Amino acid sequence: MNKLPNRVRLSQQATDKLRYLKSRTDITPNVLSRIAIMLAIREEGDLSNAAVSDYNGQVLEQSVLFGEHIEAYEVMINQFVFDKKITLNLEKVIAALVEIGVHKMGHIRDISQIASVI
Repeated sequence: MNKLPNRVRLSQQATDKLRYLKSRTDITPNVLSRIAIMLAIREEGDLSNAAVSDYNGQVLEQSVLFGEHIEAYEVMINQFVFDKKITLNLEKVIAALVEIGVHKMGHIRDISQIASVI
């Protein structure tokens, strides 16, 4: 099993979307990123539609991004990588999962709509 990276740099586009979602929901980017990761994994697609164009956005430290449930995220992300036969390093995989997930949350305008995606 691959260890999760100490930090993950997101794309500028994902960072901007997370900032927008925070302004609408008051949920912090790290928690929104956790939701985004799980939405992307739940989709069961691959990473081909992630379209991560850069890694110039926010840097999230491992402990901040995954919190006290780091082991659960590690298992789920590693299982996803194994099932999809992904060869990218885990930092890029996680950035792509966040990218996909925040795209799925694009319609959210307030905190009450978070429940509709999870």
